[in-house]
Amino acid sequence: MQHSPEKQEPLVARVAKGYRIFCAVMGVVAAVTIAVMILSTTTDTLSRYLFNYPLSGVFELNEALLVICVYMGLAWTQFKRGHIRVTVLLQRMTNRSLVAMNLLAWSVCLVFIFLVAWQSTIGAWESIMMWEFRWGSVQMPIWWIKSLIPLGCYMLGLQLIIDIWSEIERLRGRLPFEPIARAEG
Repeated sequence: MQHSPEKQEPLVARVAKGYRIFCAVMGVVAAVTIAVMILSTTTDTLSRYLFNYPLSGVFELNEALLVICVYMGLAWTQFKRGHIRVTVLLQRMTNRSLVAMNLLAWSVCLVFIFLVAWQSTIGAWESIMMWEFRWGSVQMPIWWIKSLIPLGCYMLGLQLIIDIWSEIERLRGRLPFEPIARAEG
């Protein structure tokens, strides 16, 4: 008795699965930074209110954590389709039209995010070369924080490339169409 060969999963689906794990880890890192910001701000506020003693460096710490939160969470948010999207017209489109709109939107976004990534890479490199610090209530190195901005942009760019590739594979019939959220009428 012969077994029929199973249809192999498209390469883009396998790449997306692996990258999804990395993005999920970065998403957890981003979420943890929110918790740390809440905890540090609450502790600083209580210290000011109860003891009239502000904690040094909380503001600078939260600036760094905010960069981590935003840029390490960009790719995960794209994967989860969590970015703002107006769906009024999309709900009335066919699957193929929706894929075409996604291709257009994600291609424009990819160009924009690549430009942001490139320019922030230049800024991060300059910051690293001079070992840039931020002077406030405490001296804090920011060269490493500036390095996370292009990293997050490149991560988002890679997710956009995977999304574009997936949409092309949908048009070719190698991947199923994603369900469209329909308005209830």
